[in-house]
Amino acid sequence: MSEQKLTTERAFAEFKKAYQAKRKLVDRQLEDFRFALGEQWDKDDAKRLKAAGIKPCVDNRIQPNIFLITGLERQNRADFKAFPEGEEDGLKADIASALFKDAIKKSGFGYKSSEQFKDGITCGESHLELYLDYTESLINGKPCWAKADGGTIIQDPASREYDFSDARYVYKVKLGMEQDDLINLYPKKRRAIRRAGKGKLDMESMLGATEHNQPRDYAKPGDSGRISDDELQEEGFDLIERYYKKWVEKVFVGDQKTGELKEAESLDSAEVFVEQYQAQIVADAQAYEAAVGQAVAQAAMQVPGMPVQMTEAGPAPMIDTTMAAEMRSMMDQNGQLPPAPPQQDPERFIVIRRMVPEMWCFAFVPGIDEPLSDARAWFYPKWKGYPFVPYFARFSTAPLQGDERHLLVQGVVHGVKGVQEKHNKAEVLLLRHLNTTANSGWLTQESSWVDPAKVEQLGTQAGVNLEYRKDSPKPDRITPVPLSQGHAQISESSIEAIKGGTGINSDLVAAQQGGGDSGRAIALRQKQGLLMMQELFDNLTRSKQIAGRFLLSQLGEIYDTESAMKVLGEAFLQKSFPAPTLLNEQNGEPEPMVDEATGQPMRYDKAMAEVAIAEVLSGDLWEYDVSVGEAVASETIRMAIGAEIAELQQ
Repeated sequence: MSEQKLTTERAFAEFKKAYQAKRKLVDRQLEDFRFALGEQWDKDDAKRLKAAGIKPCVDNRIQPNIFLITGLERQNRADFKAFPEGEEDGLKADIASALFKDAIKKSGFGYKSSEQFKDGITCGESHLELYLDYTESLINGKPCWAKADGGTIIQDPASREYDFSDARYVYKVKLGMEQDDLINLYPKKRRAIRRAGKGKLDMESMLGATEHNQPRDYAKPGDSGRISDDELQEEGFDLIERYYKKWVEKVFVGDQKTGELKEAESLDSAEVFVEQYQAQIVADAQAYEAAVGQAVAQAAMQVPGMPVQMTEAGPAPMIDTTMAAEMRSMMDQNGQLPPAPPQQDPERFIVIRRMVPEMWCFAFVPGIDEPLSDARAWFYPKWKGYPFVPYFARFSTAPLQGDERHLLVQGVVHGVKGVQEKHNKAEVLLLRHLNTTANSGWLTQESSWVDPAKVEQLGTQAGVNLEYRKDSPKPDRITPVPLSQGHAQISESSIEAIKGGTGINSDLVAAQQGGGDSGRAIALRQKQGLLMMQELFDNLTRSKQIAGRFLLSQLGEIYDTESAMKVLGEAFLQKSFPAPTLLNEQNGEPEPMVDEATGQPMRYDKAMAEVAIAEVLSGDLWEYDVSVGEAVASETIRMAIGAEIAELQQ
């Protein structure tokens, strides 16, 4: 059954559906970002306070916690490392790890991952996308990582998996592209792009109850029908890329002996392979029978008195079937027959037709009816997933539906916004109370002051001399009303609530100054504090493993054997691939073989090195031979303490 053809109309309809499902999460994430950066007052509340002459103050207790946890992540940053699955895979893992390290350095993955982590813990979601830049080389692409927020990566609403593996599609939106940039990406669509009308997403009509499209005016007589460059530069284009699983029929040749499946180019080529294999078995059997018959005939010619007849091939013994079978059996026992061909099963190979998903990319722009591209993704088949590496700070698969689904993805900000607002309002009330009660005035009898106007103007200032009449009692300053302890307590309790709500507590992670606790007590408190944040770091590790497997699958696009050898270095190649040696006929000592190309002794076995590197660059190493993990890239707290103890012991 063939899959329904994808059109721009259908792609946009499903994009609209997916965006509407994620709209509440996207809006909330933007609000989380603003809140973390200090925009914490409701606009109406702030307007009313300013109208009353009160400045809305912000005591941002969320941002320092984000700084603390991002500092911990950067301090304990890790690189990719390939771990062998078996003992025989150790050399491949070492090669992959060395190439990993170079690719990370070139792409700046460590910094991009830290940026992704910071955005992720703030709003709950952030993404990285791997792409290859061929600007410097047309053969080897330079790995690059682009960070994308949750509002530009729109996944299938039915998806529940962390890595989108169950999603039918994932959309990527790039807003505000210039005309020339879009043409550079899709030069074959130059004419359609230049003649396009509106190329921007109309979010209001897309999310509203009715759809509204504002078409471009018809061209007037004498017009070229082309929009001016100035007009297009002002509007720009919103590029939408849909990565999706396209089900296509594949033909495989199955080996029933080893259980392996190999993809064939076509059904005809697979059937021809199986037919040739079966025909070869028959041909080998016929050739063997002919050789055995010839051997039996030659032996029969040596029997005395054996009658002989003349044939086209020459003289041949006249023996019946029974005698020939007896002679064959005797010759078989004596080992006089030619060797039999290996036993082969004619039913060993079978042709299998199966529908399998391929990863395709469908690119389109609003206002252009035809797609800009609909082809297999650049990374397929070496990588069969989506090109996005998601990071979710707090991720849940609870069975929530509709508008409640935005609660499944959260950062550290969402849960404490209400407490932070309460803290800010309590602080404003305290300041308001303090300002309105300080210098609250004087308590005097009527006409006690010599100069009442002076008292009214300068009575609250320092160093002023005020005079009262001799016949009047001494005026008393009115004692200010004490600050509201209730508001102060609300403010303090809100600070503690923020620590509990975020799960980030500087006291628990031993980040506070001073204190006389023992080292063991500090370690236990730090462990408890890190446990509250464990999910954040576990999900980061999960994301890094996805990125590592993706990068490992594309090493063949980043390096060739020559460039990989330069990265590995001469010392590694000499240690891992020692040069083959021959014994010197004069002194009997082993000497390196001579390289035929240079005429010089081999420094290492280049042929073996090329074979091993080619296996690493094949793209499927991560599936069977190695697993991707992390190795420490910077000095951790434990390592630093260990180094200090070692220095003290010396």
